[in-house]
Parts: sequence; structure tokens; C-alpha cells
Amino acid sequence: MAEHYQVLARKYRPHTFDEMVGQVHTVQTLKNALDANSLHHGFLFTGTRGVGKTTIARIFAKSINCEQGVSSKPCGKCPTCQEIDQGRSVDLIELDAASNTQVDKMRDLLENAQYMPTKNRYKIYLIDEVHMLSQSSFNALLKTLEEPPEHIKFLLATTDPQKLPVTVLSRCLQFTLQKLTHDEILSQMEFIMKNEGLEYEPEALSQIADLGNGSMRDALSLLDQSISYGNGKILNEDIKAMLGLVRSEDVISLAKHVIARDAQSVLTFSKELAHRGENLEHALKDLCALFHQIMVEKLQPNDQNSADIKSLSKKISDYDLQLFYQMAINGSKDMSLAPSEQIGFEMTLLRMITFGQGSDTPTEKKTAQITPKTDNKSSQTTPKASSLKIENQQDWQTIYQSLGCTGAVSTLIKNTVFKAFDGNHLSLSLDEKMANLLTDQTQIAIQGTLEKQFGKITLGIDLEQPKTQTLADKEAQQRAEKLAKIQQTYLKDEGVKKLQKIFNAKVDIKSIKEVDDV
Repeated sequence: MAEHYQVLARKYRPHTFDEMVGQVHTVQTLKNALDANSLHHGFLFTGTRGVGKTTIARIFAKSINCEQGVSSKPCGKCPTCQEIDQGRSVDLIELDAASNTQVDKMRDLLENAQYMPTKNRYKIYLIDEVHMLSQSSFNALLKTLEEPPEHIKFLLATTDPQKLPVTVLSRCLQFTLQKLTHDEILSQMEFIMKNEGLEYEPEALSQIADLGNGSMRDALSLLDQSISYGNGKILNEDIKAMLGLVRSEDVISLAKHVIARDAQSVLTFSKELAHRGENLEHALKDLCALFHQIMVEKLQPNDQNSADIKSLSKKISDYDLQLFYQMAINGSKDMSLAPSEQIGFEMTLLRMITFGQGSDTPTEKKTAQITPKTDNKSSQTTPKASSLKIENQQDWQTIYQSLGCTGAVSTLIKNTVFKAFDGNHLSLSLDEKMANLLTDQTQIAIQGTLEKQFGKITLGIDLEQPKTQTLADKEAQQRAEKLAKIQQTYLKDEGVKKLQKIFNAKVDIKSIKEVDDV
């Protein structure tokens, strides 16, 4: 009879704390508590999927019920440890709250909590996705959490702790599990592949680790799928074919066309990728990763980088790299809103070509400079010198009044603070809390408006804490002062005072608002 296949995520599930990957702080805290036999009655493990919440809970269950005694190193050989590992311990009650939200089931379970464990030291309730319980179920759980019997331990796990009642949170020790790093996932997969005696390409395994996005379970599920697809081998080309990812050489070619500002080649190449059925959203993310590699190469040259990355790092400015990266990120977010994936993909790339400055642009200033490109006809004429006169924040606010800006552009300018102007370059600061206002479109609109009125100007907007009051701050302060006067005037009105006395009432001052003139 053929041996039953066990998926990797289950086959290599850790059985001791020492086998755990990552979560060092949580594991160390639990080990210390177990070795000192200083145990709380309720534990809450939070974190995204596949980071080890239920695994840690089960190891903890073995640690407190092992027949060798309570410790951070359960023997794993006694009947109790083996029963917990095999999921058949009568004193470990596991409940998936996502499929058991009914209060009757919860009440039935908790009614049995008063009885001693059947054979172990503690009766343990392991409730997964506990945030999915109904309010009535939470009430039933809370009653037992408030006054738990000595032989009861609650191990709760959730991916969404914000949905838990404060009354439950306050009665549990909370442990937040972090996403696993790329290297932690990669190291575990390399161990598994060697242990299974399977061939793999390092780049392919690294790609799977990236796609795991911090979840060991997700990464191992992809590894299982890849092993089947490659008939026992993990090859980079197989990974890309299986998941519809664009080949690395295609991403390099795409970057070359964009940096060379070859719009026709970009459109042709985009159509070819779409025709092959490639995932264009993944292509944009791969392009982001490539821009990151190029930026790192520019700042810290590495002999291990490919000749293509080294070549591209010399052909693109720091500014364009940062701009293209941000455009690619925004393009990925907007892909679902585009008429089609191909249109969203192409418009993102064409935006890079349109608004990039070119490799000959000075890159000393690390600010969000925007210099709109001009057509051939207008570039034969030397732009007029800037006539802008500005020395301080008051000057900048006066200039704003003359620009006639509206909408998002107006809101952005009102929240900026003047930093410096050298006759050509205007430098502004914007509070990081308002960073959502700073888009390609708003920057370009401000740049164009200033140039139309004052001549050739470059614009830089730094995200930092402004050192003085913005126009938006001043307007908000003026509105608050005006409203305060209106409220005081209303409260002093004799008619209002009389009404309060007659009805023994009190005016809600927050309800007093300014009414626009009709």
C-alpha cells in the first residue's frame, strides 16, 4: 500500500519551542513562565495567518500536561504528549469559532469546565479565530474567564484582535506574533528540501519565500504546489509559469524601454505580455522590486548584481528611480479601477515616460521635484527667468491667493510651509500626516500653475514636521475663534436664557453652528 502523503505544513509543524521559526520574544516569555510554573489562566495569541498561533498554543498545551511535569521542554514521548500531537487528547478541547458561533455550543462546552480533567493535569480550551464568536458567546466565555477553576486554561487565537471585547482582552495575557522574515521562511524551506532530498534552484526558493508574504503556511503550500508542478524539482522558470509571473529577463527589458523613454517599445512589449497571458499586476510589482535593486546598487555597488542592474543604475537618475517606484506602487493599487488590467499597466508605464526627468538630471536634492516635459516646439524657446519673489511663509500665503487653485491642489498648498527659494528652486515642507495629498497629479498641477505665472521654477516638497503655522492651520484657528464668539453671543441672548429657565434645560454648546448667509 502506498504511503499516505502528508502536506509539508503539517509534516514539518514544530513540536517543541526549540523547533519554532521566529517569534523569539513570545517563545522566550512562555518558556520562562513554564519553567517557573507561573501560569496565567488565559492566553491570547494574535497575528496574521500562518505565523504559528495555534502551533505555539499546542506546544504550550503539551508543556503544561506532559507526564514528566510542567516545563518548557515536553518529552513528546509520553501518551499525553502523543495524544496532543495527534489531535486526540480528551482534555484539549479545540474549537474553530468561525464555524461554531452559536451560543448554545459555547455554553455547553463551558458548562463542562467545572468538571476536573479526564486524565491530564489541566483541561485546555483552544479557541481559534475567537473574534468570530457572537456577542452571546462572548458573554458566556467571559463568565468563565472571570472566575476560572484552577484546572482550566484558555488559549485563544485570532487574526483580528480589534474585534474582541475589552472585557476579554483585559483578562488574558496577549502575545502579538509578527510576520516571519524572508530569511526565516527561506531557511526553513531549504532545510525541508534537503531533508526531502529534492533539487531546487536558490532563486526559485527565494521567490516562494517572497510570495509567502510573512506566512510560513502560505509559503509551504506554494512549495507543495511547486514540487508537484516540477515533478520533484523547484525551478525558477517553473515557478513563474505556474503562477503566471513575468520572467526576470522580461522585467529587465521593460525597465530598459521605460528608462530609454521608448513609448512604442513599451506598448508593443505590454501587448506581447498580455497576449502570453502574463499577470501584469505581478509584472508591475516585479518592476518595483527591480527599481529597488537598482537603487541599492547605486548607493552600495555589489559585484554579485547582474550586468543589467549595474548598467541600468548608470542610466537612470536617483530622482527618476524614486518617482518610477512610487508610480509603480500607485499603479498597482489602481489596477482594479482601470478599464482593463492591460490599460492600467500601460498607463502606469507611460506616466513614467511622460514625467521622468532623464538621466542627466542633477540628483543632489532628495525632494519630490517635478519638472513637466515640454514638446519639441516649445523646447526651442528659452524659458523666461522666474519673476517669483518670496522670502517667508507670509509671502507664500500671499502668492497662494493669486494662484486661483481649487480642489486637492488648493488643499495641498494650504498645508505646506515655505522653506527656501534660490531664484529657481522653490522648497516647501508638508506634514507627514498629510502625505496622502502629495500625488503626482497635485505636484504637477502646482508646478504648472507656478510656471505659468512666474516663469521657470522647479518645486520640491519634503515630508517633515513644518516649523511654522500653515495657512490651513490659520484658517482652522480663525473658524474656531469665530465659532466661539457665535456660541458666547447665543448663550448671552436673553431669549435663550428665558427658555432655559422655563424648561429647566441646558444648551448643548456643541450644537451651536455658524449658518451660511442665504
